[in-house]
Amino acid sequence: GVYEDPATGSANVALVGLLASIAPQPDLDFSQVIRQGVDMGRPSFLTAEAEKRGGEVETTRIGGDCVWMSRGAIKLP
Repeated sequence: GVYEDPATGSANVALVGLLASIAPQPDLDFSQVIRQGVDMGRPSFLTAEAEKRGGEVETTRIGGDCVWMSRGAIKLP
C-alpha cells in the first residue's frame, strides 16, 4: 500500500557517481539512461552522467522530462 516514486533522481545520481568511482579508468565521461517506474504504470527515463578525472569523480548530473502531478500551497500565519 506504499506508493513508490516513479523516478528517484537523488538515488540515481548517487548510483552513477558510485559506478564511475569504481570503474578502473582514471579519466571517464560516464552516461547512463535509467528506466524506472515501468511496473507501476508510470514509466520514467532519467539520464545520469558523471565525470571522473585523475581517479576522482568531479561532477554528477541527473535530468529528464517531467509533468505536473499535483500542486499545493501552505499558508503560514
